[in-house]
Amino acid sequence: MNKKILIATSILAALLIGAACTQTRTVKSQADTVKQALEQADLKDVTVSDDADKNTITLGGTLHSDDAKGRAGEIAKQAAPERTIANEISVQPVGDELQAKAVASNLDDGIENNYKAALISKRLDKLSIHYKAKNGVLTLSGGVKNPQQKSEAELLASKVPNVQQVVNQLQVKR
Repeated sequence: MNKKILIATSILAALLIGAACTQTRTVKSQADTVKQALEQADLKDVTVSDDADKNTITLGGTLHSDDAKGRAGEIAKQAAPERTIANEISVQPVGDELQAKAVASNLDDGIENNYKAALISKRLDKLSIHYKAKNGVLTLSGGVKNPQQKSEAELLASKVPNVQQVVNQLQVKR
């Protein structure tokens, strides 16, 4: 009897491990699919990172125009439609790379400061809302007490000047 239980448990464990490996391969293949699609579109300078836990694929690197950045975001959305695409690509026109980098950094600082002020004005600053701006993408993380606070935090973020995209990774604490 004990042998049958041991064999059944072993088979169940093997099936679960196999399923987990298949799921991991699927997640990795989505990031690989995005990277391959970007390379086919001659956007080889774009980096692709994957956060499966947050269902987010982040695009990084440097391109020379806003149009190229937008095109990279669209290609990524088509390649992984069920994932959130955070388009953190830096736009640095040829010949103005250093100035563009400094401007982007200052804009990101301004976005963070303006968002902080917005949270204070709506009395949401005491919640565990963390935020980081990178190349116009404002990513929200941490936790809130209810879905309304999550929605309100995202709406506030979308109204901050110079925010191009909001990635809302806030968790509702039960």
